[in-house]
Amino acid sequence: MHWGDEAGGRSAKTSSISTAENGAIWEHRLSSECRMSNQVSAPLVFVCGHRKAGTTLLRSLLDGHGQLAVYPNDLALLYAYFPDWVHNHSEPQERRDRLRHILFTDLSDRLQKAGLSHVFPCDVLEKRFFAGLTDKDLGNVSAIISRLLTAFLEVTGRTLANTTSSVLKETSIEIYAGELIGWFPQACFVQIVRDPRDNFAALAAGVEKHYVRLGEDRNRTLASLIHRARYSFHMARHNQALLGRERYHLLRFEDLVAAPEPQMRELSAFLGIDFGPSLLVPTILGQPAMANSYEGKTVFAVSNHNAGRWPERISSEEAQIIEFHLADEMRAFGYEPVFAATEQARAAAEFYKWQNYTYFYSDRFAASS
Repeated sequence: MHWGDEAGGRSAKTSSISTAENGAIWEHRLSSECRMSNQVSAPLVFVCGHRKAGTTLLRSLLDGHGQLAVYPNDLALLYAYFPDWVHNHSEPQERRDRLRHILFTDLSDRLQKAGLSHVFPCDVLEKRFFAGLTDKDLGNVSAIISRLLTAFLEVTGRTLANTTSSVLKETSIEIYAGELIGWFPQACFVQIVRDPRDNFAALAAGVEKHYVRLGEDRNRTLASLIHRARYSFHMARHNQALLGRERYHLLRFEDLVAAPEPQMRELSAFLGIDFGPSLLVPTILGQPAMANSYEGKTVFAVSNHNAGRWPERISSEEAQIIEFHLADEMRAFGYEPVFAATEQARAAAEFYKWQNYTYFYSDRFAASS
């Protein structure tokens, strides 16, 4: 049962209760009914893939299923906290403040932006997470993830009896699948892949609105895609070969948006859950989910609008650069390059001039001038 659900369906009354009142009510219930544990209460499913490859869409399609506990935000821990930040920051209070910002301030901000602050008590989740968290556990990946999910299950009123799996999503965590399996031996993975030309088009649409604030211009976004998409494609095949198809499920974004039902039926069988209409409707915490798009679109359904539209959205040179670097990976997943090898090489050589100077060149002449 999702937050705000009643036995006979979703509650329409949550908006009439303030966030503070909601939090007080649920904090009282949890304090009397629940005890925090460092063990994940249900098997973990990690949703992964390159950014803007469809990971958010996939999570939102799983969100409304009654057998799944779907965490409503990106995990972020495996790049914003572990391993480098923790390695360089050892003070317990500093670590707690960092976790608070990554896990709870960000979630609260995103829910507020989506108009959903009233449906979920982030403050209660935060209190449950930090209650009894030791300084030693601040440096323990599995302990932090376990506590987060246990707190989430408690706050949402779920039990082992009605939860087949807990679902966590983060882009590029396919790279860490080997480590995650070591921490959570029963975990499984669902990775979504996308034509890297369309993937870059989706990213490029957000450069001026979002990524520029992170220090990325269009060239840096392209360089990032070339680097990380290759990792993602390679890890997809490596991880599936290592873990087997029963533990590692792959699907293509294009197939999902073109025919959602057969893809979600296949995924439900993989996850061991019943197929139902909720798997075709994107939601967050059981509420309609807007499209994760930088084009200002408000879509509450699966859309194939941008599938295959890269020729309209990026330059020929950008597509040639992507094909030069990722042609083999593309073909392995059914994405055919369209430009001649000479065109790809020419564009890649031009891009290399910028890439080399930006990332690798050290100006040994500057000191002597």
